Amino acid sequence: MSVDIPEIAQQVNKKGYAVVSDFLDPRTLDKLRNDLEPIFDAVGSRQSKEFGQQTIHTHNLLAKTRAVDELLLDSRLLCIVEEILGPDFQVSGVAAMRPGPGDQRQHLHIDDGHYPIPRPHTPLIVNTLIALDPFTQQNGATEVVPESHRSTGRLSQDSETTTVEMPAGGLLLWDGALWHRGGPNSTRDSYRRSINVNFNLAWLKQRENQFVGVPPEVVVAMPEPLQALIGYKLTNFGLGSVDYKNPIETVKQRLRHRAQLSELTSDDSD
Repeated sequence: MSVDIPEIAQQVNKKGYAVVSDFLDPRTLDKLRNDLEPIFDAVGSRQSKEFGQQTIHTHNLLAKTRAVDELLLDSRLLCIVEEILGPDFQVSGVAAMRPGPGDQRQHLHIDDGHYPIPRPHTPLIVNTLIALDPFTQQNGATEVVPESHRSTGRLSQDSETTTVEMPAGGLLLWDGALWHRGGPNSTRDSYRRSINVNFNLAWLKQRENQFVGVPPEVVVAMPEPLQALIGYKLTNFGLGSVDYKNPIETVKQRLRHRAQLSELTSDDSD
């Protein structure tokens, strides 16, 4: 389906978040559910004195599965992010989330708190949740404080929130400065599966280190647009280069060298 990219970006700029309720078609939704089933089966919850029972998110998905590659390269998604952040952005992290029965409400938080920049500021992060199950108030849909991306300080945990409900296949986007939290799952048997893709400006450090987290053998097999999206590109007049070149060239060279050494070792053993 087509999306009104300027309108969505305007909503994020004004309210701090936006929803595209029918982002995924039924075929794509079913395929993602099936392909990610082993990942979600491994997602559990933990109990802590401070936060109670909450979901353990499965991070570094690009090292664990190829199921989300096509989703990350969706032109509609990338065009929305570009409309908000500008053309020079990258993937900061990819995770699977599955709040289960009994999981409690998160604390209100922001996603760009890693960067010590006075608030309010221009967008540094666009965060997304792609719903693989309906987001409802009962199963812990995300709660946001509208327009709080323009706040100058920390919000009280008692701040009034809006619950963002959406159908399976929906897309939620928000400015990384927006105060938000996962809601409590009060159901007995309902899980809320979603894919979280975090984008940030390409000249900022990624939340998850894609260069270390995703093995080089996996990276070189990726299509070039995905390599660039996770950081294998030059930005701001050569930032991130190795000998003035795209770092992917160094990765390829080292893999070739490793293969040559392996062949030599194999020949010597014969």
